[in-house]
Formats: sequence, structure tokens, C-alpha cells
Amino acid sequence: MKHHLSTLSVLHYVYGTLVCLFGLGLMSIVLVGGFLDSDWLARQAEEAPPQWLGGLISTIGWILFLFMETWGILNLVSGYLISMRKGRTLSFITAALNCLNVPFGIALGIYAFITLSDAQVRQEYGVPM
Repeated sequence: MKHHLSTLSVLHYVYGTLVCLFGLGLMSIVLVGGFLDSDWLARQAEEAPPQWLGGLISTIGWILFLFMETWGILNLVSGYLISMRKGRTLSFITAALNCLNVPFGIALGIYAFITLSDAQVRQEYGVPM
């Protein structure tokens, strides 16, 4: 089971890094919102977009960015805690959140649930049977 825990730790590191990179890609939504609010677009367009549209899109972009970065960091922390054999509950919570993403997140979440529920792993974490 130690091999499964080290594999699970590495998978959390990789998945957390990919989620953080995807979150950085979502910053393009914030840039689109800023572009819609720009004076240049108002001068160039015959009919400028509504004043509130750019702010709304920027706000949605920031919320998505913060959610994705938090999710990615949570995976990175979970990977670290798995390697230290601590924070089993946090790893379960992270696995549940990962199940929101199909297909890779759900595969990682199910693998984490199965691995962390094993009797040897519970003993490794010091959880009473």
C-alpha cells in the first residue's frame, strides 16, 4: 500500500499543477472583461457594449480564477500531506472535490477513496480500526 500512497501523492501534485495552470488560463476572461471596458473599444465600435458587461465578465473571471487556484492548491497540499501520512480527512475532501471534474478528477477521486479507505493505509495514518 505504500506504493499506492506514493502514487496517489504524485497524482495529486500533477493534477494540482494542471488545475492551477488551467486557472491561469482563465485569466483571459478577466482580460476580455477589461477589453470590453476599454476606451479604445468605445471609440472604435459604432455601438459600444453596455457599461456593465465588462465589469460582469471580469468579476466572473476573477471568481473562476480564485476557485480554480484554490482547488489546485488544495490538491498540492493534499499530495504533500499524503506523502507525510497526515491530513487524511483533507485528502478525502479533496478527493470529493476532484469528483466534480470528469473524467480525470473522478478517476483520481475514486482512486483516492479506495486507497485511503484501505486497512493498511488507515494503520499507516494511525487511525484506529
